[in-house]
Amino acid sequence: MTTDLERELGVADLDVRIAALMRVKAEPAAALSDAELDALVACLGSASKAVQRRASDALVARASHDRRVVAAVRALLARDDPQARWGAAYALGTIGGYALDLGALDALLEALDAGDGDLRWAAAQRVVELGRRYSDRVCAALIALAQVGSDTARKMALYCLRDLGAASDEVRILAERAAADGNIHLRLAALSLLGRLGDPNGRAAETVIRCLEGDSDPGVRRSAAATLGLLGNHSPRVISALRLAAADAGDESLRRSAARALKRLAER
Repeated sequence: MTTDLERELGVADLDVRIAALMRVKAEPAAALSDAELDALVACLGSASKAVQRRASDALVARASHDRRVVAAVRALLARDDPQARWGAAYALGTIGGYALDLGALDALLEALDAGDGDLRWAAAQRVVELGRRYSDRVCAALIALAQVGSDTARKMALYCLRDLGAASDEVRILAERAAADGNIHLRLAALSLLGRLGDPNGRAAETVIRCLEGDSDPGVRRSAAATLGLLGNHSPRVISALRLAAADAGDESLRRSAARALKRLAER
């Protein structure tokens, strides 16, 4: 027999579902049948972000009281529905501990290409959390995604590599190539990554100077000036490029960015 809770968790009326989820969260130790738990977990696949968040909150609250929760949520990662896979990966990361493992990596990487920006950045946060425990595997997957994914996925992969502090030669080459890509957002992500990598051999500075002096987008040029200030390269070529940008009469924002970069280098 279907219980009231099971029915309410499955109805189309979002207000009813959210109210039911809030009741579950308020009483995390209350007994739930297998069917009720399944209905609760299924809410992670809702197209409504509000329902997904409430379901995640309820499951996180229950996780310390109900040993079935983590296994039930992990099972959702095998579903065909990308929305459900993402909801499961998000909830596992919120539960904490070792609930989020490499089994969620594919779902998280998939979410880096989502049309919803909030979802993409939430997925990126989870990828970075996972990467701090499984660095080699996650960084390898991000490098691959940054090479063959969509422009959106490639951009997000670069930001994740930045936040993980990945600094291999392969990552440096990837960032240098992306800095010359035709997509503005990829160039910006590449500059952000290069700024974290430093410039041990001077190659990064040359890449960034090319963006500063030749990019068609004003935002990229401003970002390039700021990045030069982060690289720690005090070569005459860098200083000259920044001074020229700091005197640019046509772009006040670029002048400010270049001036700040020169100041930063002078202080290092």
